[in-house]
Amino acid sequence: FGSIIYHDDFFRPYLSILMKLTVVSAAIHQITFSTLSSLPFAVGQVQDAGLIFLSAMARDIVLRCQALGVHDDASILATTTIGLSLFTAFLGAALIGIGKFKLASYCQLLPSSVVGGYLAYIGFFCGQAGLALMAMVDVTGLSQWYKFLDPAALVLITPGVLGGCVIYFSVRTFRHMAVLPSTIAMLMVVFYLTLWAKGMSVEEATQLGWINPTVESPSWYHIWDFLQIDKVVWRVLPSQIFTIAAMISVVALSSSLDIAAIEIEMKRPLDYNHELTTVGFSNVVSGLTGGYTGSYIFSQTIFSLRMGIRSRAMGYVIAVIELVTIVLPFNVLAYIPNFFFGSLLMMICLDLMFEWLIDVREKVTPAEYVVMLLTFCLLQVLGVEFGILAGICSYVVADRLGFDVGKKDTTEDDDVMAGCYE
Repeated sequence: FGSIIYHDDFFRPYLSILMKLTVVSAAIHQITFSTLSSLPFAVGQVQDAGLIFLSAMARDIVLRCQALGVHDDASILATTTIGLSLFTAFLGAALIGIGKFKLASYCQLLPSSVVGGYLAYIGFFCGQAGLALMAMVDVTGLSQWYKFLDPAALVLITPGVLGGCVIYFSVRTFRHMAVLPSTIAMLMVVFYLTLWAKGMSVEEATQLGWINPTVESPSWYHIWDFLQIDKVVWRVLPSQIFTIAAMISVVALSSSLDIAAIEIEMKRPLDYNHELTTVGFSNVVSGLTGGYTGSYIFSQTIFSLRMGIRSRAMGYVIAVIELVTIVLPFNVLAYIPNFFFGSLLMMICLDLMFEWLIDVREKVTPAEYVVMLLTFCLLQVLGVEFGILAGICSYVVADRLGFDVGKKDTTEDDDVMAGCYE
């Protein structure tokens, strides 16, 4: 997810540090959820719903700083990291307000078909980010996909695409908890066996583009060095207000759907307002410590429930393991091939796009499905903020024309969409 947030070429030399910030944020989310959630088996991490907004804002901040004549890397990094952290904390405060004033039901007014189109777009964006990461090129939309057709890029991309397909269809076919870690480990084994067979060193693989060149990894206490308040270009941050508002709406509904999916599995009602407040506190803490947006990871939470876990110790163990990776005295990224991350992103791409463009077809009305597809396409053309707004407009138009766009009882609609989540 760190590579998605900071997918702009400007951040490439600093990814080793920025990814560590993402891992720290994940650990903080997990600690907060394990402490405050009503669910002792809850898993909360940096989550995909807010990543597209953070990524868009990170890229826009870089462009705006450069347009103002700011070319000092330290200033751009400070503005971006502190800006995203503040936006995350602001999101958390908004969610706390929603929960405290018992407004969770109003979050669900955002059409679920529009959210479905957005989730499919997240899948597309993850796939595009994975391809760009593997090919080591900067791609922001379909108009730039020609860069992936370069022969050298195709060589670098192919293992990741194949790996992502293998992971996705293996997980979907066998449905066992050991499948995902086994296939991920297999990618690393195949890579290093290939290096050994070819007599190639890690340094040579890096020069050929298989591993992303990174700066030397600093000690863990230097992770926050980019967050220098005195270097922030404050005047570029207000330009993100509209994006923040859209992010709050989408994350609030997405979190509600996560809670609905967990509720269906538990077969007992959950207090949406309390759980949204928990998500809010987690984002405030994450933002104030330099982190990013997060929420319940419903699939892992449901998995923990099915495994019979009822102790909060599980969540704390996850957080400790994540923090351990931060204090390692060497740069882990210097030994992990780009197609490893690319495969995971391609797996997420396939999972979300199959789920919200294909599997969901049998669970919604024809008009609702058209709105979902239209929203997905509008996001490609108009960007995140205006794409979502245009999707809502298409929903309203279809509804006014008398089409069945899934306008039912709110609880029923939540159950349908949460069922799609499963």
